[in-house]
Amino acid sequence: MIKINLLPVARAKKAAPIDEVALQIGIGLAVTVVVLGGAGYRWQMLESEIAQQTLIKENKKKEVEELKKQVVEVENYEKTKSLLENRNRIIEQLRKNQSGPVRLLDFLSQSLDPLKLWLITVEEGVSDITITGRALSNDDIVEFTRNLQQVKFFSSVLLEESRQTVEEGVTVYQFKIKLKVKT
Repeated sequence: MIKINLLPVARAKKAAPIDEVALQIGIGLAVTVVVLGGAGYRWQMLESEIAQQTLIKENKKKEVEELKKQVVEVENYEKTKSLLENRNRIIEQLRKNQSGPVRLLDFLSQSLDPLKLWLITVEEGVSDITITGRALSNDDIVEFTRNLQQVKFFSSVLLEESRQTVEEGVTVYQFKIKLKVKT
């Protein structure tokens, strides 16, 4: 025989809505905790990175200050060096200029030795020297000019002027010689 059950089938009871709400609240809390944990971890990483970058920045500032001090020292050294070089150059130029007139007068006096003439002026120009003087004869002037030409210290010795005048009843010859000093 066939039995038919006409009684309504008892269905399984549905879970209480309180369990679903608790599950959703639990999931929400878990997600919130995970997000807050991730945000806290990231915040801590950023704080660590900021502290590290601040330390690097302070070290770089110290390094820049040290380099500025070194730059000032180098600039002072360069100024001192330049000043000393200028002083040395001036001293060398003075030594060179000091010996020039002495040598000039020495060569002039050697060229005058046996002659009867005297020098009135010796003027140094930019590139040449002008000598004016007087002699008792024209031959003395010519001999003086030849003596100057033989001195290797001078170049381009030129007798520019020689004229006869009378001074205090004595006939004298005034002369003007231009010459260049070899450099």
